[in-house]
Formats: sequence, C-alpha cells, structure tokens
Amino acid sequence: MNHNGQSCYVLMEYRTKNYIDVWYKIAAMKKVLLFKSASEDYEKTFSKCNYQTIFVEPLEFVYINLQKLSEKLQNGNYHGLILTSPRAIEAVSRCWAPSKFILWNTKRIYTVGESSNRKVKLLLGLEALGTSTGNAENLAKLITKENPESSKFLFPCGNFSSELLPSMLHSSGIVVDSLTVYETKENENLRTNLMAVNDSEEPCCMVFFSPSGCEYIHRQLQTFNNKLSNLPHFAIGNSTAHKIENLGVEIAGVAVKPKAESVIESIEQYFRTLQSCR
Repeated sequence: MNHNGQSCYVLMEYRTKNYIDVWYKIAAMKKVLLFKSASEDYEKTFSKCNYQTIFVEPLEFVYINLQKLSEKLQNGNYHGLILTSPRAIEAVSRCWAPSKFILWNTKRIYTVGESSNRKVKLLLGLEALGTSTGNAENLAKLITKENPESSKFLFPCGNFSSELLPSMLHSSGIVVDSLTVYETKENENLRTNLMAVNDSEEPCCMVFFSPSGCEYIHRQLQTFNNKLSNLPHFAIGNSTAHKIENLGVEIAGVAVKPKAESVIESIEQYFRTLQSCR
C-alpha cells in the first residue's frame, strides 16, 4: 500500500472508530421523563451527563387578576416582592412596564432558584435575592433574617400555592399580601402524551415538578395499562415529594435544589445505591 493509501486507511479507521464511539454513547444514554415544559437548560445539563430528556407538561395555566396585580405593583408601601414560581414571574411580566414600576429598582425581590432569577432578570430587568435557598422554608428564613418586623411583601402566587411561606413570615411579624395571579389546570393532552411515551420510549425514571402535576399524572396513569407507574419517582422539592408519598407511591429521591444538576445528582445517587445492593 502506498503512502496515500495508508493515509486513507488510517483516516477511515479513525472515522469508523469515532462513529462507533458516538453510536455507543447514544445507545448508552439513559432516558429521563421530566414532567415539565421543554427546557433547553435541562436538556443541555442532562446531555452532558449522558441522559436523554423526555418532556411532558402536565399543567396548563390561566392568568387572572392582572389588573389588580398592576395596581398593587404601583403601591409604594411594599418593602419587596416574593416570586416563588415561573408563572408568578410571568404574571408580573404581563403587566410590567419598567418606567411605570421604577420604584421596584430599590426594593427587594426574592425567589428560590437560579432559573427563576434568570427569568426575573430577563422579563423584569431586576436582580433577585434568595436564589440559592432552594425551597420556600429556607426562603422564609432568609427574608425573616434580612428584614425587620412589620415589613410588607407582595406575594403573587397560584391557586394551589402552599401556605408554608406566608405562615412562616406572618409568625415572624412580616406582612404578606398574597394575590392569586394564575390558576393551575390539567393539560388536556396529558393522557395522550403519557400513552405515547409509554408506547414508544423506555425511560429509566420520572421526575415530578409540582404537587398538582403529581396528582394529575397519577390519576391519568390509573386509566390505562402502563410501564411508567413502576419507574422510580423523583421530586424537585419536599412539597412535591410529600404529594407523591401521599398518593401511596414510594419516592426514590428529592433534589436538594430546584435545578437540573441537583436532579441528576439525586438520580445518580439512587442508581448507584441500587447497583451496590445487587
């Protein structure tokens, strides 16, 4: 074989090896069923850890009381704003005007996660505090620590919002003005989407992101024979985990923080433990 022929052979061998490596990587990727709207952040983070993501949104949201919310946002008597969900941030953004609500530039905005902080920055142009707290209980402790008694906060929330945060703040003498700005409903395509995943995919586990989502999914899975119910169930936080357990299902793991890296850590810890027990 001449020099050129040898070079071509080496190149073909290299390319073939690369293709095989890629094929094995794809074949080895584990699929995870995430009950949330499609997220580029989650998709990228999971892919880096050799996971494929399957997104199924169990919820639909209807925004309400936006006129009332707009009026409250113009009220200068609040010390700050508490936004514990993406929908609450979205509701505020729907009636937001930077020039109109410039007073919020000097007030405290609190949220519970880094993705929510990015959303606050993107939609409202504001910086949020509490992004590393991870849940409502820790956020309430931080707000209590950083603000004097009788401080007043506006708390836009959903119709299924937990009373934990307002109760903790009230017990510390902080006033919370809660306003329901969105209603949570079951996605009308949920059953169809669950059946499609059951028939065509092989996920290794499922991740739940809200108590209401858990309830809707659990109810729909009772309506047809499926493989999904037997998969390990993971939760984004404690309130979601408690809901899963209340439905009579064992919880496999709970993410320490509401972010993709923490979800993956919880999943991998579970499967490592499972492997070591064999």
